[in-house]
Formats: sequence, C-alpha cells, structure tokens
Amino acid sequence: MHLRRFLSVFVLATVIPLQAAGQDSPGFVRRVIDRLGKSSAALDPAAVYQPAPRWTFALTGDLRQAVTSQTRSFMTLYFDLDEAGNLIIDDTPIVFNSSLRGGLEKAVGLQVGYGSLNLALSKSFHGSKDDRTFSFDYQGAGLGLSVQYFKLSDLVDYNLIMGEEGDANYVTYDGTTAEPVRMRSFIVDAFYAFNRRTFAYSAAYKGYIQQRRSAGSWMIGSKLILSDYSLDPSELISLWSGGQARQSSAQVSFGGGYSFNFVPLHRQPSGDREKGLRNLTVNLTAIPMVTLFNQFTSTSYEYVGDDEFVTGGKDVINGKPMVNYVARVGVGYTHDLYTVNLSGSGDSYAYRGTSSIVYQGVANDEVETSGKFFRWSLALRLCKRF
Repeated sequence: MHLRRFLSVFVLATVIPLQAAGQDSPGFVRRVIDRLGKSSAALDPAAVYQPAPRWTFALTGDLRQAVTSQTRSFMTLYFDLDEAGNLIIDDTPIVFNSSLRGGLEKAVGLQVGYGSLNLALSKSFHGSKDDRTFSFDYQGAGLGLSVQYFKLSDLVDYNLIMGEEGDANYVTYDGTTAEPVRMRSFIVDAFYAFNRRTFAYSAAYKGYIQQRRSAGSWMIGSKLILSDYSLDPSELISLWSGGQARQSSAQVSFGGGYSFNFVPLHRQPSGDREKGLRNLTVNLTAIPMVTLFNQFTSTSYEYVGDDEFVTGGKDVINGKPMVNYVARVGVGYTHDLYTVNLSGSGDSYAYRGTSSIVYQGVANDEVETSGKFFRWSLALRLCKRF
C-alpha cells in the first residue's frame, strides 16, 4: 500500500505538471527538454558513445547508514568543604562525548529521465516514521548534481568525564538518552570534470551514455550542508551542559580530486534499438574538500516548571576551516537497452568551534565543540530505455 501510494504521488507530481506546462507554453517546455536531454557535442565519439536520447525508467534499491559523534568540553565551578569546614571553589573541566549510530535504512525509488536529464525520488522503509530520505540526482557528461534530504532518529550513547583522574572531584558516567535524538540534513553536491572531451562521469551510474575506452579527469566539487541536531531538553546530557539541546549548522565546502573510468568491455551496437550494445564501466572518484564557511548555532533551554522548557538563548559561532571528503565508486553494465548499475558512496564532514552556555543566567562558560559525521550508501539501479 505504501509503495503504491508513493509511486502514484511520484507520477502525479512529475507527469501532470509537465503536461499542463506543455499545454500553456509547449515551445518553452520542449526547449528545456531538448537542452537538458541532448547529446554533448564536445565529446569525442571515438572515446564516448552517445546513443540517441531516449526516455528511461529505472527502479532503485538503497542501503544507507549514518553515524555522528560529538565532543563538548568546558569549565565549571566545583563547590566543596575542606576538613575545617571552609568553602572551596575550584574550576573543574567537564568533557561530554556522545555518539548516534543510525539504523540501517532500506529504500526503494523510481527514476524517470530523458537523455541526460533524470528525476529521482526514493523513500526509506526502515520501519520508523522518523527515518526518511529523499533525493534528486542529475548527471551530465561532465557534470554531477545531487540533492539529498534525510532525517533519522535513534538513542544516543554518551560519556561524562568531570575533573581529572586523581582529583577528589573526579567523576565518570556512562549513559544512554531516554528518548531518541533527531537529526535532519539537507545536502547538495555539485561536480565538474575538466576533461569534457574523452571522459563521461555519468557512464558508470546512468547508462544513457557509454565510455568506449578508459579515461579520467581532474574534478572540482562543492558541497552545501544544512543540518539540525536536537534532543529532549530534559535529558541529563542536556542539563549537565547548561541546557544545550539543539545545534544547527551550515557548511559550504570546495575542493578538487580525480575521477577515472575503467572500461574492460565495450561493443558497439549492430542493429536497431541498440541491438548488440555491450558495455562494462567502472568508476572511481575521490574529492577532498575544505570547509570554508562553517557556522553553527547552539540553542539552550531553561526549565520553567511542570515539565516545560523554554528557549533560554542562542549562540552563533563561526567554526574553523576543516578538511572533508567525498568518495564514490560505481559499476555499470549495459546490454542492448537495459542497464544495471551498482554504486557506493561515502560522505564525511567535521566541524569545530567555540560556543557559550549560561548557568541560571549568571555565569558564561566557553564550550569547545567538535563533531564528525559519516554516511555511506550502497545503491542498485535497474534501468530500461524506450
């Protein structure tokens, strides 16, 4: 029932608007489709085979998992009495380590395309209503664009270290949140290949174009990440860190790397409708990136009674530049008008900066915050061109 509803919504959301737009201004719609779907005139036909543009339909299946960890450290005041009954006040360091490991997500999707233009939509059927992934993907001969939105929720394991080993106030505590922590992310990736003559980046991933002989290219890429990480303000991990229970971040990264297509098999078609076409292409891509803009906002909450919390304050900080990376591998096999693609990808980014917290509105303390995020995915695509 869910899959039928999902496919119905996808068809209504893509086909009907295009038909309506075509009735209002058929010239414009036709020009857009021809522009995005046409073959590239820059590619060398001896290195890359470009069949005539066709409509393509594909079913996809995905496995994904995301892992995020965070460390926060700050100084607090420790009150105690000595043997004579005198009050002792010491600065005591506190370190929080937390880790969220999302469950293995299973997703199915549908792709509709014409030539190099592809629209994709996938939905996770992990079993939890809070775990969802939606994506849009476009790949031209030397261009790549991927838009992803996902959210996940799971319990967080954490570790508290107060003081230093050997001190009288030294305490360690391990725990797990009572309620799931929620994480949402919106990620946009864009790639550009300098070799647009003998290299087709999308050959191993889409099947509408075939690499005839092995070739590679230097690449530049950029990444935009908007994320939100929040937990219940009543959790101990929040109360012990001055009420901090939400963190939003915005990152923009740029970098360069290399992509290579290895072609162990290619056979040109010998008949109509690509009869006899055979192609096997393997792609490897690695692009290190530097995060030049890294801003995140920490939100703290105050308890006002009756199990109710209100926003206590927000602290916007600019994080330090960090080195992240994007890695991708793909295998594509084409037989006549059919293509099977298997691809894997890994995304990693980190952040680091300093924020402040407020204890009962009287004392400000700096919080050194650092975190890491890693997400991998494995996708299978079954495509038919018409």
